[in-house]
Amino acid sequence: MTSTINTRIAYIFTVAAVLFLCGCTKDDTPPVSEEERIALKAKKFVYDYTSEAYLWRSHINPSIDYKSAASPQDLFEMMRYRELDKWSYVSDNSQQEMEGFQGVSTTFGYSLAFGTFTNMPDVYFAVVMFVYDGSPAQQAGLERGDIILTLDGSTLSKGNYTQLYYASKVNIGLGEYTEEGIRETGETVSLTAVKMYEDPVVTSKVLDVNGVKVGYLFYAGFYEESHGKLVEVFTDFQAEGVKELILDLRYNPGGNANTPPYLASLFAPRNVVKERKVFLTQTWNDLYMKYFTQKGEDMNTYFVPGIPVNLNLSRVFVLTTGNTASASEATISGLMPYMDVVKIGDSTYGKYCGAALLTPMDSNGNKDSEISNWLLSLVVYKFVNVEGFTEFKDGIAPDCTVEDSGLLRGIPLGDGQDPMVAAALSMIGGTKAGAPAADRLPEGIRMMPELGIRPFKGGYNITGLDKVNNK
Repeated sequence: MTSTINTRIAYIFTVAAVLFLCGCTKDDTPPVSEEERIALKAKKFVYDYTSEAYLWRSHINPSIDYKSAASPQDLFEMMRYRELDKWSYVSDNSQQEMEGFQGVSTTFGYSLAFGTFTNMPDVYFAVVMFVYDGSPAQQAGLERGDIILTLDGSTLSKGNYTQLYYASKVNIGLGEYTEEGIRETGETVSLTAVKMYEDPVVTSKVLDVNGVKVGYLFYAGFYEESHGKLVEVFTDFQAEGVKELILDLRYNPGGNANTPPYLASLFAPRNVVKERKVFLTQTWNDLYMKYFTQKGEDMNTYFVPGIPVNLNLSRVFVLTTGNTASASEATISGLMPYMDVVKIGDSTYGKYCGAALLTPMDSNGNKDSEISNWLLSLVVYKFVNVEGFTEFKDGIAPDCTVEDSGLLRGIPLGDGQDPMVAAALSMIGGTKAGAPAADRLPEGIRMMPELGIRPFKGGYNITGLDKVNNK
Protein backbone atom coordinates (compact mmCIF):
# COMPACT_ATOMS: atom_id res chain seq x y z
CA MET A 1 0.00 0.00 0.00
CA THR A 2 1.42 3.31 -0.96
CA SER A 3 0.64 6.69 0.37
CA THR A 4 1.59 10.08 -0.87
CA ILE A 5 3.15 12.61 1.48
CA ASN A 6 0.16 13.88 3.31
CA THR A 7 0.07 15.72 6.59
CA ARG A 8 -2.74 13.50 7.67
CA ILE A 9 -0.78 10.22 7.48
CA ALA A 10 2.81 10.95 6.65
CA TYR A 11 5.43 12.09 9.04
CA ILE A 12 7.67 14.74 7.65
CA PHE A 13 11.14 14.74 8.95
CA THR A 14 13.08 17.32 7.06
CA VAL A 15 16.51 16.30 5.90
CA ALA A 16 18.06 19.06 7.95
CA ALA A 17 16.18 18.52 11.17
CA VAL A 18 15.87 14.78 11.63
CA LEU A 19 17.60 13.09 9.27
CA PHE A 20 19.05 10.05 9.87
CA LEU A 21 18.36 9.73 6.11
CA CYS A 22 20.59 11.86 3.95
CA GLY A 23 21.91 9.13 1.71
CA CYS A 24 24.60 11.28 0.15
CA THR A 25 27.25 11.77 2.75
CA LYS A 26 30.92 12.15 1.94
CA ASP A 27 32.87 9.03 1.03
CA ASP A 28 36.51 8.39 1.89
CA THR A 29 37.28 6.14 -1.06
CA PRO A 30 40.18 6.15 -3.54
CA PRO A 31 39.70 7.99 -6.86
CA VAL A 32 37.47 6.08 -9.26
CA SER A 33 36.08 6.57 -12.76
CA GLU A 34 32.94 8.68 -13.24
CA GLU A 35 30.89 5.57 -13.94
CA GLU A 36 32.17 3.85 -10.81
CA ARG A 37 31.55 6.98 -8.75
CA ILE A 38 27.89 7.15 -9.84
CA ALA A 39 27.41 3.43 -9.22
CA LEU A 40 28.91 3.76 -5.75
CA LYS A 41 26.64 6.70 -5.02
CA ALA A 42 23.56 4.66 -5.99
CA LYS A 43 24.65 1.79 -3.74
CA LYS A 44 25.21 4.18 -0.85
CA PHE A 45 21.70 5.55 -1.36
CA VAL A 46 20.27 2.06 -1.01
CA TYR A 47 22.49 1.21 1.95
CA ASP A 48 21.82 4.39 3.94
CA TYR A 49 18.05 4.36 3.60
CA THR A 50 17.67 0.63 4.17
CA SER A 51 20.01 0.63 7.18
CA GLU A 52 17.90 3.27 8.86
CA ALA A 53 14.25 3.13 7.81
CA TYR A 54 13.69 -0.56 6.99
CA LEU A 55 11.08 -2.18 9.21
CA TRP A 56 13.39 -5.16 9.72
CA ARG A 57 16.62 -3.18 10.10
CA SER A 58 17.63 -5.26 13.13
CA HIS A 59 17.99 -8.27 10.83
CA ILE A 60 20.52 -6.64 8.50
CA ASN A 61 23.98 -8.18 8.73
CA PRO A 62 26.22 -5.39 10.12
CA SER A 63 29.23 -6.72 8.23
CA ILE A 64 27.74 -5.92 4.81
CA ASP A 65 30.03 -3.68 2.75
CA TYR A 66 27.99 -1.69 0.24
CA LYS A 67 31.08 -0.75 -1.77
CA SER A 68 31.79 -4.35 -2.73
CA ALA A 69 28.27 -5.14 -3.93
CA ALA A 70 27.94 -5.74 -7.67
CA SER A 71 24.94 -3.40 -8.03
CA PRO A 72 22.30 -1.58 -5.94
CA GLN A 73 19.92 -4.49 -6.57
CA ASP A 74 22.47 -7.05 -5.42
CA LEU A 75 23.22 -4.95 -2.36
CA PHE A 76 19.58 -4.79 -1.40
CA GLU A 77 19.16 -8.53 -1.78
CA MET A 78 21.99 -8.89 0.73
CA MET A 79 20.11 -6.63 3.15
CA ARG A 80 16.52 -7.78 2.60
CA TYR A 81 14.95 -9.89 5.36
CA ARG A 82 13.87 -12.74 3.12
CA GLU A 83 12.01 -14.64 5.82
CA LEU A 84 9.24 -12.03 5.88
CA ASP A 85 9.84 -9.40 3.22
CA LYS A 86 8.51 -10.41 -0.21
CA TRP A 87 7.74 -6.86 -1.29
CA SER A 88 10.63 -4.41 -1.04
CA TYR A 89 12.68 -3.86 -4.18
CA VAL A 90 15.08 -1.52 -6.00
CA SER A 91 14.45 -0.13 -9.49
CA ASP A 92 16.57 1.91 -11.88
CA ASN A 93 13.45 3.35 -13.56
CA SER A 94 11.97 5.70 -10.99
CA GLN A 95 9.71 7.48 -13.47
CA GLN A 96 7.95 4.28 -14.45
CA GLU A 97 7.53 3.24 -10.82
CA MET A 98 6.09 6.61 -9.76
CA GLU A 99 3.67 6.63 -12.69
CA GLY A 100 2.53 3.15 -11.70
CA PHE A 101 1.90 4.50 -8.21
CA GLN A 102 -0.63 6.84 -9.86
CA GLY A 103 -2.26 4.11 -11.94
CA VAL A 104 -0.40 4.95 -15.16
CA SER A 105 1.54 2.26 -16.99
CA THR A 106 2.43 0.94 -20.43
CA THR A 107 -0.05 -1.86 -20.67
CA PHE A 108 -2.33 -4.06 -22.73
CA GLY A 109 -5.08 -3.13 -20.28
CA TYR A 110 -6.09 -6.49 -18.90
CA SER A 111 -5.62 -8.25 -15.60
CA LEU A 112 -4.88 -11.96 -15.70
CA ALA A 113 -5.20 -15.05 -13.55
CA PHE A 114 -2.88 -17.96 -14.23
CA GLY A 115 -3.41 -21.68 -13.98
CA THR A 116 -1.85 -24.98 -14.97
CA PHE A 117 -2.92 -28.54 -15.65
CA THR A 118 -2.33 -31.24 -13.05
CA ASN A 119 -1.11 -33.67 -15.72
CA MET A 120 1.06 -31.00 -17.43
CA PRO A 121 2.38 -28.75 -14.64
CA ASP A 122 4.86 -27.00 -16.96
CA VAL A 123 2.09 -25.80 -19.26
CA TYR A 124 0.32 -22.61 -18.18
CA PHE A 125 -2.82 -20.84 -19.26
CA ALA A 126 -4.07 -17.34 -18.49
CA VAL A 127 -7.62 -16.16 -17.93
CA VAL A 128 -8.72 -12.56 -18.43
CA MET A 129 -10.13 -11.44 -15.07
CA PHE A 130 -11.22 -8.03 -16.40
CA VAL A 131 -10.20 -5.37 -18.90
CA TYR A 132 -9.80 -1.63 -18.38
CA ASP A 133 -12.03 0.78 -20.23
CA GLY A 134 -10.48 2.10 -23.44
CA SER A 135 -7.53 -0.32 -23.32
CA PRO A 136 -6.02 -2.28 -26.22
CA ALA A 137 -7.48 -5.45 -24.69
CA GLN A 138 -10.99 -3.99 -24.66
CA GLN A 139 -10.63 -2.65 -28.19
CA ALA A 140 -9.51 -6.10 -29.35
CA GLY A 141 -12.71 -7.58 -27.92
CA LEU A 142 -11.18 -9.44 -24.98
CA GLU A 143 -13.58 -10.04 -22.09
CA ARG A 144 -13.64 -11.58 -18.66
CA GLY A 145 -13.24 -15.35 -18.94
CA ASP A 146 -11.28 -15.35 -22.20
CA ILE A 147 -8.47 -17.92 -22.00
CA ILE A 148 -4.95 -17.45 -23.37
CA LEU A 149 -3.06 -20.63 -24.28
CA THR A 150 -0.22 -19.49 -26.52
CA LEU A 151 2.09 -16.48 -26.76
CA ASP A 152 3.66 -15.62 -30.13
CA GLY A 153 3.08 -19.19 -31.26
CA SER A 154 4.60 -20.85 -28.17
CA THR A 155 2.89 -22.66 -25.33
CA LEU A 156 2.45 -20.47 -22.27
CA SER A 157 4.91 -21.44 -19.52
CA LYS A 158 6.93 -20.28 -16.54
CA GLY A 159 9.59 -18.97 -18.89
CA ASN A 160 7.39 -16.62 -20.91
CA TYR A 161 4.15 -15.85 -19.07
CA THR A 162 5.34 -12.44 -17.77
CA GLN A 163 5.58 -11.23 -21.38
CA LEU A 164 1.80 -11.08 -21.33
CA TYR A 165 2.38 -8.01 -19.16
CA TYR A 166 5.75 -6.61 -20.19
CA ALA A 167 6.23 -7.17 -23.91
CA SER A 168 5.47 -4.19 -26.16
CA LYS A 169 3.52 -6.39 -28.59
CA VAL A 170 2.03 -9.88 -28.30
CA ASN A 171 0.16 -12.29 -30.50
CA ILE A 172 -1.95 -14.52 -28.28
CA GLY A 173 -3.79 -17.75 -29.09
CA LEU A 174 -7.13 -18.21 -27.38
CA GLY A 175 -8.82 -21.21 -25.85
CA GLU A 176 -12.23 -21.98 -24.40
CA TYR A 177 -13.57 -23.75 -21.36
CA THR A 178 -15.81 -26.74 -22.01
CA GLU A 179 -17.15 -29.60 -19.92
CA GLU A 180 -14.27 -31.70 -21.24
CA GLY A 181 -11.69 -29.11 -20.20
CA ILE A 182 -9.83 -26.27 -21.89
CA ARG A 183 -9.14 -26.54 -25.62
CA GLU A 184 -7.72 -24.29 -28.33
CA THR A 185 -10.11 -22.38 -30.57
CA GLY A 186 -7.65 -21.40 -33.28
CA GLU A 187 -8.44 -17.73 -32.75
CA THR A 188 -5.55 -15.29 -32.31
CA VAL A 189 -5.45 -11.69 -31.14
CA SER A 190 -2.64 -9.16 -31.56
CA LEU A 191 -2.10 -6.45 -28.95
CA THR A 192 0.19 -3.42 -28.77
CA ALA A 193 0.81 -1.88 -25.35
CA VAL A 194 -0.02 1.79 -24.76
CA LYS A 195 0.66 4.17 -21.92
CA MET A 196 -2.61 4.86 -20.12
CA TYR A 197 -4.33 5.45 -16.80
CA GLU A 198 -5.97 2.25 -15.63
CA ASP A 199 -9.15 3.49 -13.98
CA PRO A 200 -9.64 1.18 -10.98
CA VAL A 201 -13.37 1.90 -10.74
CA VAL A 202 -14.09 -0.83 -13.26
CA THR A 203 -17.72 -1.74 -12.58
CA SER A 204 -20.49 -0.39 -10.38
CA LYS A 205 -24.19 -1.16 -10.37
CA VAL A 206 -27.27 -1.39 -8.16
CA LEU A 207 -28.91 -4.79 -7.66
CA ASP A 208 -32.30 -5.57 -6.12
CA VAL A 209 -32.82 -8.34 -3.55
CA ASN A 210 -36.46 -8.64 -2.50
CA GLY A 211 -36.84 -4.87 -2.69
CA VAL A 212 -33.51 -4.12 -0.95
CA LYS A 213 -31.16 -1.98 -3.04
CA VAL A 214 -27.63 -3.42 -3.08
CA GLY A 215 -24.70 -1.40 -4.35
CA TYR A 216 -21.95 -3.34 -6.11
CA LEU A 217 -18.47 -1.91 -6.73
CA PHE A 218 -15.55 -3.70 -8.36
CA TYR A 219 -12.44 -1.74 -7.41
CA ALA A 220 -9.11 -2.76 -8.96
CA GLY A 221 -6.49 -0.53 -7.32
CA PHE A 222 -6.12 2.12 -4.62
CA TYR A 223 -5.18 5.41 -6.35
CA GLU A 224 -5.86 8.92 -5.10
CA GLU A 225 -6.69 9.80 -8.69
CA SER A 226 -9.83 7.66 -8.33
CA HIS A 227 -11.29 9.54 -5.35
CA GLY A 228 -13.52 11.72 -7.53
CA LYS A 229 -14.90 8.70 -9.38
CA LEU A 230 -15.56 6.92 -6.09
CA VAL A 231 -17.57 9.89 -4.86
CA GLU A 232 -19.63 9.79 -8.06
CA VAL A 233 -20.36 6.09 -7.58
CA PHE A 234 -21.41 6.44 -3.93
CA THR A 235 -23.47 9.55 -4.69
CA ASP A 236 -25.37 7.45 -7.24
CA PHE A 237 -25.71 4.67 -4.66
CA GLN A 238 -27.17 7.12 -2.18
CA ALA A 239 -29.60 8.52 -4.76
CA GLU A 240 -30.72 4.96 -5.60
CA GLY A 241 -31.42 4.24 -1.92
CA VAL A 242 -28.70 1.61 -1.48
CA LYS A 243 -28.93 -0.12 1.92
CA GLU A 244 -26.34 -2.88 1.44
CA LEU A 245 -22.92 -2.89 -0.24
CA ILE A 246 -20.83 -5.53 -2.00
CA LEU A 247 -17.24 -4.30 -2.27
CA ASP A 248 -15.43 -6.52 -4.76
CA LEU A 249 -11.69 -6.52 -4.01
CA ARG A 250 -11.00 -10.01 -5.31
CA TYR A 251 -8.27 -8.85 -7.73
CA ASN A 252 -7.12 -5.68 -5.99
CA PRO A 253 -3.39 -5.78 -5.09
CA GLY A 254 -3.35 -2.45 -3.25
CA GLY A 255 -1.97 1.02 -3.90
CA ASN A 256 -1.96 4.37 -2.15
CA ALA A 257 -2.21 4.46 1.64
CA ASN A 258 -4.43 7.57 1.62
CA THR A 259 -7.21 5.79 -0.23
CA PRO A 260 -8.36 3.00 2.18
CA PRO A 261 -9.66 5.41 4.85
CA TYR A 262 -11.19 7.59 2.12
CA LEU A 263 -13.04 4.67 0.53
CA ALA A 264 -14.11 3.34 3.93
CA SER A 265 -15.50 6.75 4.92
CA LEU A 266 -17.91 6.66 1.96
CA PHE A 267 -19.97 3.89 3.55
CA ALA A 268 -18.89 3.27 7.20
CA PRO A 269 -21.22 4.20 10.09
CA ARG A 270 -21.74 7.96 10.03
CA ASN A 271 -20.77 8.51 13.65
CA VAL A 272 -17.45 6.70 13.09
CA VAL A 273 -16.64 8.98 10.18
CA LYS A 274 -17.98 12.16 11.74
CA GLU A 275 -16.02 11.57 14.97
CA ARG A 276 -12.84 10.87 12.97
CA LYS A 277 -12.20 7.54 14.60
CA VAL A 278 -8.81 5.87 14.24
CA PHE A 279 -8.64 3.78 11.07
CA LEU A 280 -5.19 2.22 11.46
CA THR A 281 -2.00 2.80 13.42
CA GLN A 282 1.52 2.57 12.02
CA THR A 283 4.33 0.74 13.82
CA TRP A 284 7.84 1.50 12.52
CA ASN A 285 11.22 0.12 13.54
CA ASP A 286 12.60 0.83 17.01
CA LEU A 287 14.77 3.73 15.83
CA TYR A 288 11.89 5.60 14.31
CA MET A 289 9.36 4.73 17.00
CA LYS A 290 11.73 6.19 19.56
CA TYR A 291 12.05 9.37 17.50
CA PHE A 292 8.30 9.64 16.89
CA THR A 293 7.60 9.16 20.60
CA GLN A 294 10.06 11.89 21.54
CA LYS A 295 8.47 14.26 19.05
CA GLY A 296 4.92 13.36 20.07
CA GLU A 297 4.04 12.30 16.53
CA ASP A 298 0.57 10.89 15.88
CA MET A 299 1.02 7.45 14.34
CA ASN A 300 -2.66 7.01 13.47
CA THR A 301 -4.60 7.35 10.24
CA TYR A 302 -8.25 8.37 10.51
CA PHE A 303 -11.61 8.20 8.83
CA VAL A 304 -12.31 11.32 6.75
CA PRO A 305 -15.14 13.43 8.27
CA GLY A 306 -15.23 15.87 5.34
CA ILE A 307 -16.17 13.14 2.86
CA PRO A 308 -18.78 14.37 0.29
CA VAL A 309 -21.13 11.40 0.74
CA ASN A 310 -21.65 8.67 3.34
CA LEU A 311 -24.03 5.70 3.12
CA ASN A 312 -24.02 5.09 6.90
CA LEU A 313 -24.04 1.28 6.65
CA SER A 314 -23.72 -1.19 9.50
CA ARG A 315 -22.20 -3.95 7.37
CA VAL A 316 -20.35 -4.51 4.10
CA PHE A 317 -19.77 -7.66 2.06
CA VAL A 318 -16.18 -7.84 0.79
CA LEU A 319 -15.22 -10.32 -1.94
CA THR A 320 -11.66 -11.61 -1.53
CA THR A 321 -9.12 -13.99 -3.07
CA GLY A 322 -5.39 -14.58 -2.78
CA ASN A 323 -5.00 -11.53 -5.04
CA THR A 324 -6.61 -9.26 -2.44
CA ALA A 325 -3.55 -7.59 -0.95
CA SER A 326 -2.03 -4.76 1.03
CA ALA A 327 -4.24 -1.65 0.80
CA SER A 328 -7.21 -3.97 0.25
CA GLU A 329 -6.33 -5.81 3.44
CA ALA A 330 -5.82 -2.49 5.22
CA THR A 331 -9.36 -1.49 4.23
CA ILE A 332 -10.79 -4.71 5.65
CA SER A 333 -8.68 -4.48 8.80
CA GLY A 334 -9.47 -0.82 9.46
CA LEU A 335 -13.22 -1.39 9.13
CA MET A 336 -13.56 -4.58 11.20
CA PRO A 337 -13.75 -2.88 14.63
CA TYR A 338 -16.55 -0.55 13.51
CA MET A 339 -18.93 -2.57 11.34
CA ASP A 340 -19.77 -6.09 10.28
CA VAL A 341 -17.29 -6.93 7.51
CA VAL A 342 -18.51 -10.14 5.88
CA LYS A 343 -15.64 -11.64 3.88
CA ILE A 344 -16.63 -13.93 1.02
CA GLY A 345 -14.26 -15.94 -1.16
CA ASP A 346 -10.80 -17.09 -0.12
CA SER A 347 -8.07 -15.94 2.26
CA THR A 348 -6.37 -12.71 1.27
CA TYR A 349 -2.70 -12.39 0.28
CA GLY A 350 -1.20 -11.52 3.70
CA LYS A 351 0.60 -8.18 3.34
CA TYR A 352 0.18 -6.32 6.60
CA CYS A 353 2.78 -3.62 6.07
CA GLY A 354 3.39 -0.41 4.19
CA ALA A 355 6.29 0.86 2.14
CA ALA A 356 7.86 4.16 1.19
CA LEU A 357 8.78 4.97 -2.39
CA LEU A 358 12.18 6.59 -1.98
CA THR A 359 14.31 8.54 -4.42
CA PRO A 360 17.84 9.87 -3.75
CA MET A 361 18.16 13.30 -2.15
CA ASP A 362 21.24 15.47 -1.81
CA SER A 363 22.41 17.14 1.40
CA ASN A 364 20.10 20.12 0.72
CA GLY A 365 17.00 17.95 0.50
CA ASN A 366 16.73 18.19 -3.29
CA LYS A 367 16.51 15.29 -5.72
CA ASP A 368 19.99 14.09 -6.63
CA SER A 369 20.01 14.41 -10.43
CA GLU A 370 23.03 12.13 -10.85
CA ILE A 371 21.17 9.08 -9.57
CA SER A 372 17.56 10.25 -9.87
CA ASN A 373 16.68 7.20 -11.98
CA TRP A 374 16.98 5.00 -8.89
CA LEU A 375 14.03 4.22 -6.63
CA LEU A 376 13.81 2.12 -3.47
CA SER A 377 10.43 0.69 -2.53
CA LEU A 378 11.06 -0.11 1.12
CA VAL A 379 8.78 -1.65 3.75
CA VAL A 380 8.94 0.76 6.66
CA TYR A 381 5.99 -0.10 8.91
CA LYS A 382 3.22 -2.54 9.68
CA PHE A 383 -0.37 -1.38 10.12
CA VAL A 384 -2.47 -2.29 13.14
CA ASN A 385 -6.20 -1.75 13.67
CA VAL A 386 -7.66 -0.42 16.91
CA GLU A 387 -8.16 -3.96 18.21
CA GLY A 388 -4.49 -4.83 17.69
CA PHE A 389 -5.05 -6.97 14.59
CA THR A 390 -1.88 -7.20 12.46
CA GLU A 391 0.78 -9.59 11.10
CA PHE A 392 -1.77 -11.77 9.30
CA LYS A 393 0.97 -13.61 7.41
CA ASP A 394 -1.47 -16.21 6.08
CA GLY A 395 -3.97 -13.59 4.99
CA ILE A 396 -7.37 -12.66 6.34
CA ALA A 397 -9.65 -15.70 6.33
CA PRO A 398 -13.10 -15.53 4.73
CA ASP A 399 -16.31 -15.91 6.69
CA CYS A 400 -17.81 -17.78 3.76
CA THR A 401 -15.51 -19.77 1.44
CA VAL A 402 -16.54 -19.54 -2.20
CA GLU A 403 -14.36 -20.35 -5.21
CA ASP A 404 -13.96 -17.78 -7.96
CA SER A 405 -15.28 -20.35 -10.43
CA GLY A 406 -17.34 -17.81 -12.32
CA LEU A 407 -14.11 -16.61 -13.92
CA LEU A 408 -13.64 -19.62 -16.23
CA ARG A 409 -17.31 -19.44 -17.16
CA GLY A 410 -16.94 -15.78 -18.11
CA ILE A 411 -19.69 -14.55 -15.78
CA PRO A 412 -19.49 -10.73 -15.80
CA LEU A 413 -18.40 -8.89 -12.68
CA GLY A 414 -21.37 -7.94 -10.55
CA ASP A 415 -23.68 -10.49 -12.17
CA GLY A 416 -25.98 -12.29 -9.73
CA GLN A 417 -24.93 -15.62 -11.26
CA ASP A 418 -21.33 -15.14 -10.16
CA PRO A 419 -20.87 -17.53 -7.19
CA MET A 420 -19.17 -14.92 -5.00
CA VAL A 421 -21.78 -12.26 -5.69
CA ALA A 422 -24.55 -14.86 -5.32
CA ALA A 423 -23.27 -15.77 -1.86
CA ALA A 424 -23.51 -12.15 -0.74
CA LEU A 425 -26.96 -11.73 -2.25
CA SER A 426 -28.22 -14.88 -0.54
CA MET A 427 -27.05 -13.54 2.84
CA ILE A 428 -28.74 -10.22 2.16
CA GLY A 429 -31.90 -12.09 1.21
CA GLY A 430 -31.77 -14.07 4.44
CA THR A 431 -30.81 -17.46 3.05
CA LYS A 432 -27.79 -19.63 3.70
CA ALA A 433 -24.85 -18.89 1.41
CA GLY A 434 -22.80 -21.53 -0.29
CA ALA A 435 -21.48 -22.53 -3.69
CA PRO A 436 -23.07 -25.66 -5.21
CA ALA A 437 -20.84 -28.41 -6.56
CA ALA A 438 -21.41 -27.21 -10.13
CA ASP A 439 -19.62 -23.99 -9.22
CA ARG A 440 -16.39 -25.70 -8.22
CA LEU A 441 -13.32 -25.51 -10.41
CA PRO A 442 -13.06 -28.57 -12.67
CA GLU A 443 -10.72 -31.41 -11.87
CA GLY A 444 -7.39 -31.34 -13.66
CA ILE A 445 -6.99 -27.58 -13.33
CA ARG A 446 -5.00 -25.76 -10.67
CA MET A 447 -5.10 -21.99 -10.39
CA MET A 448 -1.93 -20.21 -9.28
CA PRO A 449 -2.94 -17.09 -7.33
CA GLU A 450 0.70 -16.43 -6.44
CA LEU A 451 1.21 -15.39 -10.08
CA GLY A 452 -1.84 -13.17 -10.16
CA ILE A 453 -0.33 -10.09 -8.52
CA ARG A 454 1.59 -8.36 -11.24
CA PRO A 455 5.17 -7.53 -10.20
CA PHE A 456 5.62 -3.91 -9.19
CA LYS A 457 1.85 -3.38 -9.09
CA GLY A 458 -0.05 -2.67 -5.95
CA GLY A 459 1.09 -2.47 -2.37
CA TYR A 460 0.36 -0.07 0.45
CA ASN A 461 2.66 2.83 -0.25
CA ILE A 462 3.67 6.39 0.43
CA THR A 463 6.08 8.61 -1.43
CA GLY A 464 9.09 10.25 0.11
CA LEU A 465 11.46 9.49 2.92
CA ASP A 466 11.63 12.89 4.33
CA LYS A 467 8.23 11.66 5.30
CA VAL A 468 8.28 7.94 5.34
CA ASN A 469 4.85 6.38 5.15
CA ASN A 470 3.34 3.22 3.82
CA LYS A 471 3.00 1.17 0.71
